[in-house]
Amino acid sequence: MPENHPTVSVIDLTASIGLHALAQLGAPAAPTQHHWPQILLGGNTAAPRIDWHRPRQPQDLGTVHPAPETVALLVGPGSLSMLRDVLTHRAIATTPAVWIFLLPSAVMENMAIQSAMQGAGLPALVLQLPDSAPQTLWFILMEQLGKLNLLAPTHPTPTETPHSMTSNLKEMMSTTMTIDGALAAALVDYRSGMCLAQAGGGMNLDLAAAGNSQVVQAKLKTIDSLGLRKGIEDILITLPDQYHLIRLIPNHPGLFLYLVLDKTRGNLALARYKLTDIERSLRV
Repeated sequence: MPENHPTVSVIDLTASIGLHALAQLGAPAAPTQHHWPQILLGGNTAAPRIDWHRPRQPQDLGTVHPAPETVALLVGPGSLSMLRDVLTHRAIATTPAVWIFLLPSAVMENMAIQSAMQGAGLPALVLQLPDSAPQTLWFILMEQLGKLNLLAPTHPTPTETPHSMTSNLKEMMSTTMTIDGALAAALVDYRSGMCLAQAGGGMNLDLAAAGNSQVVQAKLKTIDSLGLRKGIEDILITLPDQYHLIRLIPNHPGLFLYLVLDKTRGNLALARYKLTDIERSLRV
């Protein structure tokens, strides 16, 4: 692996919700497998690599990178025994960014985490998930990763700059940001995971584009396998304080509009209506 591709280690201690997130990454899960190394996120070669672990016994932790840039620990009920071994692993103790995603029903595990944070000084941010939906876990994980500056440096040619936008795309992004409650917006090619245009802030939209591309690809495969002829209009993820809206653009196959909306200031129905109107003006 090139040195300019940082690694995010995901340690998955859930029964099944983590497998759904793993599927979003396009990694097939074998019954006896416990490690999926260096997964490319959304086809974006500049994005960090994901090392995904589902340890069943302490010796499985031997594959965990000793010093990744970030550790994301997914904790579900029934994982208390394995959790104790994970909390004492060297990667947890030495990595500056450790996130613990805690499912609502993991009560005993929460007590063990709180004890480790108080007694051993565990340097971690605990994120209590509002529900046990796989998509909620996925989007909160992508949102957290978007707050880190983990994208590999690129070297554009003099005629090629990152996120160079035509006047039409600039106008499109500006119009999208006038939607009440809009925090960030992007136009994404989900075939490559690349962000073609973006506006707003508060998160790493390149990383969000790559992660959301995985979601779209997985949903399209599901629709196809079910034999449903009508395509997807949009995908909505509801977080405690935000709406994440992914709207596919039928006139431009392979593209979608991504809108992050403040839940308290935005109107979801109106935002959907305005995105439909905005997509009609798209020229790429």
